[in-house]
Amino acid sequence: MQVSQALDVMEAILRVAEHPDIVSVSRYGSDTQPGGQSPTGIKVGHQVGSFAMLWAAVPPRDATPAPLPTEPLPPKWRAARILVLAQQLLDTAQPEVFTSWELCRQPGVEVPVAAAIRLTARDGSVIYLRGTAASGDRPEPETDPYPDYQIPQGVQSWHLNLSAPPAESASV
Repeated sequence: MQVSQALDVMEAILRVAEHPDIVSVSRYGSDTQPGGQSPTGIKVGHQVGSFAMLWAAVPPRDATPAPLPTEPLPPKWRAARILVLAQQLLDTAQPEVFTSWELCRQPGVEVPVAAAIRLTARDGSVIYLRGTAASGDRPEPETDPYPDYQIPQGVQSWHLNLSAPPAESASV
């Protein structure tokens, strides 16, 4: 599986997630393979102006699975929050192109939950999406402003939206 194909799936699922804190979903980077100077990924904009990114990295051999947290994460942990949301969306969407997905820790990367999500494609290839964040112009709220968010039914039929032309950003 090509990195761009995995990102297509993740972008489609993030768009149909209709999370009220997400104001935009866009692609960035020009590399076709992980490990280059312009990593390709997805940038998710939030209400306060901060961004969370999922970008293709070289899968480290010493990455270990990390459990999905049971408690909501504070907004200041944007990188961890986007990884957890990605895991939850994949659990709901069950994309046939992947045989598995899991949050991962990576030695040397200090994060509160996970450093990345590892996607294993049907063809056996592994796509490793690192989670990072950039702060916005306003402070992050101390607690989740949308604690009642539920993944919508549309995430289960996300693949029906792949035939539509991509939009520049998704407003929810």
